[in-house]
Amino acid sequence: MFPGTRWLAVAAVALGVVSAPLVPRLLPATSSDITAMQLTERIRTSGSVGWSGEVRAQGRLNVPISASQFGGIARLFGEQTDLRVWWRASDEWRIDRLRTTGETDLVRDGGLAVRWNYEDTKATFTPWSNVRLPDDLDVVPSTLARRLLAGAVPDELSRLPARRIAGTSVPGLRLVPRDTRSTIHRVDIWADARTGVPLQVKVYADPANLVLTTTLSSLTLKQPARAATDYVLSPTLKLSRGFALDEAAGANAFAPFDLPGSLVHLQRRGAAEDFGAVGVYGEGPTSMLVLPVRDFVGTALAKQLRRSANSRESGSGVALEVGPISVLLVRVPVGSFLLTGTIDPADLERASAELLRTVVRTR
Repeated sequence: MFPGTRWLAVAAVALGVVSAPLVPRLLPATSSDITAMQLTERIRTSGSVGWSGEVRAQGRLNVPISASQFGGIARLFGEQTDLRVWWRASDEWRIDRLRTTGETDLVRDGGLAVRWNYEDTKATFTPWSNVRLPDDLDVVPSTLARRLLAGAVPDELSRLPARRIAGTSVPGLRLVPRDTRSTIHRVDIWADARTGVPLQVKVYADPANLVLTTTLSSLTLKQPARAATDYVLSPTLKLSRGFALDEAAGANAFAPFDLPGSLVHLQRRGAAEDFGAVGVYGEGPTSMLVLPVRDFVGTALAKQLRRSANSRESGSGVALEVGPISVLLVRVPVGSFLLTGTIDPADLERASAELLRTVVRTR
């Protein structure tokens, strides 16, 4: 072999090794004949499918909340969030949030949640609660897609062309809510046709206003080993046990209120025997959270909301709209309540009035 030919061969082999992982990403997407409803049903049942991968979520909303109890909401909807996820089942997973200074990990093991922060060398064990504030779990594409598709009917759904995400060709799905109370204009989802695992979700407040994107940048469609979700804790960690996962979970378990079964014709979600002091109403893109807050938390939160140029006084409270998210903090004779969700501000006001007439203090 001539010297020049030899070097060309070496270069070709090296180029092949380097570019091989890129080939699937560069290939065009292939069309799929799966229907919108078929894809929706596969997404809805994909919580039992095991997978692992990396997620990048980008929020574009300036949520003026920095209180320690609610600060995570501002980050999720207004900043970039990078995650590593190992998903074995809906009640068995691990999510690591990657930061420039380290990482914060959250593990769910059935009815137990374990959260630890590497810089603080601290791990906290708390009971898992389905009633909670938005967290890293909620910007994982699969979780967000299943939540937004809850209750969707055929005339709200249509197919989108396939695209290639994380090296996989995946068909698209569009949800356009028909409920005029929803402040979400549309949701675009791309999901694996075979398993229903979503790889990308885009949420729009209006035709040109993309407010949240979450995408899997890498994906392994295989059940992670049990060791991947185990919490192997170093002997140097400071361990503690918490009573509640967050402010909403704590209020649901301990606050002395009974909330109505429906507000503004939105039914309360969950089993009646599990109802506590926090109410989640509606489903999919038309949802509302009603949360009692302690007086000192309500006072601090009201001050923060009033700093926003978009805030306005509303009866006995303060209201704010941030993209598709409506917020109303009110003081009623029995206490303070935060109402928030993706429903029209006028409906949030009406829900507040109904709450005032129907909420009961139990002690």
